[in-house]
Amino acid sequence: MLNVAELRRTVGGTENFFFREDFPPLQLGESKYFFQSPIEVHLTVNNTGKSLFVEGRINGGLEVMCSKCLKNFSYQMSFDFEDEFIPEKYYVENHDDNDAFVFDKDEFSIDERIQEHILLHLPMRFICSDSCQGLCPQCGTDLNLNSCTCVDNDIDPRLAILSKWNKGV
Repeated sequence: MLNVAELRRTVGGTENFFFREDFPPLQLGESKYFFQSPIEVHLTVNNTGKSLFVEGRINGGLEVMCSKCLKNFSYQMSFDFEDEFIPEKYYVENHDDNDAFVFDKDEFSIDERIQEHILLHLPMRFICSDSCQGLCPQCGTDLNLNSCTCVDNDIDPRLAILSKWNKGV
């Protein structure tokens, strides 16, 4: 919970917050991702007069599975974000800024916004390293550890003519 009672009375004022918090695992489709330790959140909140402008930084790690080799690894995340919170008395239905969030008390939770930012900053696929070769699609060998003798002869017949290209045929 952020207590902004003092800051709300100080137009132009700034307050810094730091906290570590345990978040529940993230559920994305059928995959569940566990946080390795509490998430660190650094916030700078500025009172602009009609809103509270929040600049933040999130640091933490998730236990994830590589999409190529299927091994678990630690995915470290560190990113910045910005949000604007408007007191309910200043909010109007047709407000121009649809990205602002409404609050009505001197204390409010931003846990939900932090979880949303984490979800927005996750990659589409987790890859353990740039050099990960993944698994052989035919025999399943981990190509990072061993090589295999599988030959990919499954060529689309529409593209077979291209295999003769540049062979002098």
